This record gives sequence, structure tokens and C-alpha cells, in this order.
Amino acid sequence: MRNGKKIALQALALWRQILMVLIPIILLPLLFFEDAQKARCAYVVSIVGLYWIVEPIPLGATSLIPVVLYPMLGVLTTERTCQLYMNDINLMFLGTLVMAVAIEHSHLHQRIALKTLCLLGTGIKMLCFGLMFISMFLSIWINNVAITAMMMPVVNSLAHELLQERRRSLSRGNIDVEGIAELRERVAAKAAAAAASANNGSTKLLPLQDGVNEECDVVLPMMKVRNRHRVLDKATEHRIRALLYLSVLYGANTGTIATITSGASNIVFKFVIEDLYGDRAPVDYALWMFFALPTALIGTGLTFLIVVPAFFRCKSPDLGKESRDYTMAAIRRSYTALGPVKFHEVAVLLLCILLVFLWLFRDPMFARGWATYFGTIKPKDATAVTIPVILLFMIPSKPWEGAKSPSLLSWDMVQAKLPWSVILLIGSGFAIAEGMRVSGLSELMGQKLSTLGHMSPFPLMICLSIVSSFMSELVSNSATCTVLLPVFDELAKDLHVNPLLFLIPATIASNYAFLLPVGTPANAMVYEQGRLSLMEMVLPGFLVKTITMAVTIILTCVLGDPIFGMFQEADWASHAIEGNYTTSIPLLS
Repeated sequence: MRNGKKIALQALALWRQILMVLIPIILLPLLFFEDAQKARCAYVVSIVGLYWIVEPIPLGATSLIPVVLYPMLGVLTTERTCQLYMNDINLMFLGTLVMAVAIEHSHLHQRIALKTLCLLGTGIKMLCFGLMFISMFLSIWINNVAITAMMMPVVNSLAHELLQERRRSLSRGNIDVEGIAELRERVAAKAAAAAASANNGSTKLLPLQDGVNEECDVVLPMMKVRNRHRVLDKATEHRIRALLYLSVLYGANTGTIATITSGASNIVFKFVIEDLYGDRAPVDYALWMFFALPTALIGTGLTFLIVVPAFFRCKSPDLGKESRDYTMAAIRRSYTALGPVKFHEVAVLLLCILLVFLWLFRDPMFARGWATYFGTIKPKDATAVTIPVILLFMIPSKPWEGAKSPSLLSWDMVQAKLPWSVILLIGSGFAIAEGMRVSGLSELMGQKLSTLGHMSPFPLMICLSIVSSFMSELVSNSATCTVLLPVFDELAKDLHVNPLLFLIPATIASNYAFLLPVGTPANAMVYEQGRLSLMEMVLPGFLVKTITMAVTIILTCVLGDPIFGMFQEADWASHAIEGNYTTSIPLLS
């Protein structure tokens, strides 16, 4: 009996390894379906998707599975599969990650964050506002996981200074904790009334006043007041700490939608739309930002206005002046420790501005871009990002030191800091999307979904966005878009709807993973560092998801047609819809 229990416990501990072996075996019947090409692609996609959920091996290793299985099963050649792992779009994403490493190396992000907090003040609401919008702004330029990791030391320091001084103020009785001062006054009043009654020769206690708890009777020991004081204070402190951490998460995840290069799912969208329609689709860096940046700003603003009061039941806790002063002093000490603004920081900032300029005005829809001056072959976004990346290694960080000065960024730093697994993850997404397209699997799935054609396009768009958003709680947002976007495009083709009406809201919604620690590495980081319970993440996360989804849907109605023509017939998509997408293309291009 004991041996059986021991074996069961050991098996339970190895559940990931057991599933790692069982998943490919259980899915083997897929290989024997009648349509072999689609079935083989479905087999690969199912294995990769389930491995992404279960994580029996690292995500980066899982991302290499298509390189093995696609050629062996005849879905794509090895050459074509490998090309997809480092195409121009993934190289563009690699360039943005290198720029993020440069910002981190120069400590520019810390200066921006700390200076903003110095200007905003240290009340609970202002701290949450500052952390939320700083994280949102930085995640436009830097991966949200990196931003969350960078902000964790800042939040740790703020929480420590804020709560430590709050405890001191509480012990001195300088601030109130959820009615404790009122409770003390009632006890004191009862005691005074009892003393007056005793002086008059009466030993009978006065009756309780209406609405006063029995614990407020004169015979209540002050120990009960202190105990309640400690319990309420501990709960309030935990809520304060949790809210500070969650503010970073909400800002970082929401800010990821702002530009077409700021998130992995946005990159996948760019690949899918360019792979299907080339340069015909009316989507570029500027137009995406005109649509998504207001969505991010409004979503973050409403999250702050609704979630922060809800967290404290519409009553913000009193921190006390001394607590706020100590926290501000800690922020200023951290800012002073950075020293004066350095040439290194200014140079990196200017290169970031240059990059945004190059992206915005490469080939905008509203004016002639700089890329049009180079003949028939136009430089694309990967070329634009590579220019400042190369300059990072050419410009000295301390030019007054001459030849001894290191460059703004070293290659050793890039190798140490770059999240290579993310690059492989996105590359595998491109490979999976291409395999689904070539095999016809995405076409088949789109046809199955066309049974939803009885719905009008707008409610259907809402349903598809909700599916994308909740799927991203279990699978990475890039993987979600990899699987769903080609299918949604096929559905749009079958229903004769502009593909952007389905693809853009679904892409944006996939970034709204706020509920579970497994949603993104940033979620897991905040869950662990903030010592949150699951419900402390799920309940406010669901509220934030509802707010951001509502904002996305409303702005799709308001801005979608003026910017992208979402509710008009897509003439630019007619060629791909009629033939290119549904027919097999040469495996080598």
C-alpha cells in the first residue's frame, strides 16, 4: 500500500514529463486522417500548442519542433521552415530587443521612472497612476516582460519605504486605519460616561448607543482594539503592496498594443498580413499607432479610475504625511544615485527618437516617405531598426576618453541580456502560420467557422476578440495569434468582410492577459514578487480585461473605419481572397 502511494506521488511529481511523452502518442491518430497534408500539419500544431500550455520543456525548445516535424511529415521543407525563423519581421523584432537592452544598459528607463514619480508625489493613487503610465509608456518601446522585470526593484523599494514608515506612523497614532480612531473615541466616551456614573454613586453601565458594536462597551479591553488594529492594518498593507505590483502589470500589458513593433502578437499580425497581401494592406507603423495608442491611453486611464477605487472599496487608505515624505525621500535618493544626466543616456534617447522617426516616415499612407527615394526596392522596417542598432556599437559612451571609451552597447551585453527564447517563439509562430496556410488547414478551420455566418460582422468581431483574449490566458499571445489570425482571415474571406475588422481587434485583445500567472512571464513575475493569491489576480484582472476589451471594441467602431476602412469592402484584399491565399505556393521562395 505504501509502495503504491509512493509511486503515485512520484508520478504526480513527474506529470509534465509524463505528458511530454503521452501527447505525441495520443495525437498519432491525426496522421491517419483522409486529408494527409492538413492532418499532418494539425498534428504538429497540436503538439506545439499543448507543449506551450503544459511546458514540459522550455518554450524556446518547444519552438524548434516545427524544424524537425514539418520536413519529416512533408508539410514544409527544412530550408523554408528555417527561413521563417529569421525573416525580415523577426529581424526587426530582434532590433527592437537590442534597443531595449541599450536602454536598460544606460539606465535611461530608471531615470524616466524615478523622475516621473518625483513629479507625481507619493499618495497611493498618484503612485499607482505613476507606475501604471510609466510602465505603459516604456512598454511601447521595450518588451513588456523586460519592463516588468526592470520595474520590480522600483516597486520593491517603494513598497518597503511606504509601508515601513506607515507602520511607524500607526504606532504613534498619527493616522487612522479603517475606523479604528472612531472606535477608540467611542470606547473613551463610554469610559468617561461610566466614570461619571460611578462618581454619582451608580454602578450600572450605560446602554449601548445605536449602531455601536458590542465591542465598544466600556468593558471592552483595549487589547481587542489593538488586535483589530493589527488585522485591518495587515490587510490594508497587503492590498497596497498588491496594487503597486498590479499597476505595473496592467500598464505594461496594455502599453504593448500601442505600436506594431511593441509586442510579439503585433509582430505576428504584421507577418500574417504581409504574407497574405504584401504591401497592399493599409497597415503601417503610423496608422497602427493612430489607432492603438489612443486605445492604450484610454484603457490605462479607465483602469486607473475604476480599479484603484474598487481595490479599496472606494476608500483610499490614509498613508500619513510622514509616510509620504519618507517614500518621496527614498525616490529622490534613488534618483540622486543615478548622478547627473550622462551622454550615454542622451545618445540612447536620441537613437530611440531616430528609430521612431524612421518607422513613422518610412512609407506612410499620408505622405511620401524616405524609403521611396531609393528606387524600386524600398527599405522596410527591418532596415529602419538596423540603422540605430549599428550606431549603438559605433558611438562611444564617453567620447572625451577617446579610443578608451566603450561604445553605447557591447556585444557581450547583448548576448547576456537578449531573450533568445522569445525570438525562437515568434519564429515558430511564423513557421506554424505558414504550414497552416500551405497545407490548407487554416482554410479548413475558416470554413468550419463560417457556420457563424448568420451573425453580423460586428457581433462576430466581438466574439472572435473575446476568444483571442481568453485563449491568451493559457497560451502566449504570439502563439494565440499564430493559430487564430490565419483562421480569422479565412473566415473574413468566406463572409466577404474586410479582414482587418477581425484581425486587428483580435490581435489587440490577445495582449489583454490579466487573469492568470501563466498568461505571460510578466504575470508570473508580479504574482511571485507581490505574493498575491490567485483570486487577488483574477478578480481585478477580470475587471481590467472587461474595461480594455470594451475600449477596444468602442474605438474599433469610432476609429476603425476612418483609419483602416474596416467597415468598407477591402479592394486591396480581393486578389489574395480570390486565389493567392487558398492555393499552395512554392515551398522555396
